[in-house]
Amino acid sequence: MADRRPLVLISGVFSELPAGDTAIGASAGQLTAGSGVAGGGALDGTARRLDIALAANASGLIIVGDGDSATLGFDGSHVASGSAALALAGEALASGNAALAVAVPEEGALASGNAALSDLSSKVSKAGDVVSGTLVVTSQSYGTVGSFTGSGVITLDFGANNNHVVTLQGNSTLAAPTAASGGQAGAVVIHQDGTGSRTLAYSGGWSFAGGTAPTLTTTASGTDILVYYCSDSSTFNASTILDVQSA
Repeated sequence: MADRRPLVLISGVFSELPAGDTAIGASAGQLTAGSGVAGGGALDGTARRLDIALAANASGLIIVGDGDSATLGFDGSHVASGSAALALAGEALASGNAALAVAVPEEGALASGNAALSDLSSKVSKAGDVVSGTLVVTSQSYGTVGSFTGSGVITLDFGANNNHVVTLQGNSTLAAPTAASGGQAGAVVIHQDGTGSRTLAYSGGWSFAGGTAPTLTTTASGTDILVYYCSDSSTFNASTILDVQSA
């Protein structure tokens, strides 16, 4: 194969020069055709050098700097066309994203033309947010069920669960639950243990029709359900479904 002449970029066009011809650079110095070319191209003169490290860019090669050290700005990176600034390392970014100033959590690839994504103010976080409009659920919606087995004073955590299962192993008192909220509703399933005859009293804001607390089923392994509604954080209006059995 015949030796190739050096390629020199002149006015945006690469040209092959005959041996012995020269081309004067924009900075001081010259490149002589037929001379050694290091690293793909060298512009030597008064200690001025253009070192080219080609990067895999979708369009265009950007040269950063001037004078003694003019080099290509993107070293080995893969950058989409038209991306002026890419602030998120390691993300697949589409063409036309001018700047992404904030870390976008877990969304991954971003659509073309998003100039800036500054916040997630219109989104609902996983905990603590309030939905101000109508919320429509087209599938199941449910929470975990709290569980207690034992006897004595029983204090349920309404901040953790709406619904609870209590298995009585001795005479007990259902005290005011903690962290209740007005408008909260749910149910407490009350089981007798294998012995039965366990009683349950109520204190701290539990209210029943006519002011009379229900008498629970006392048979061994019997089941009752206490259904409640919190009219405020300290008032628990309740009714019971007694002696629940399979049909």
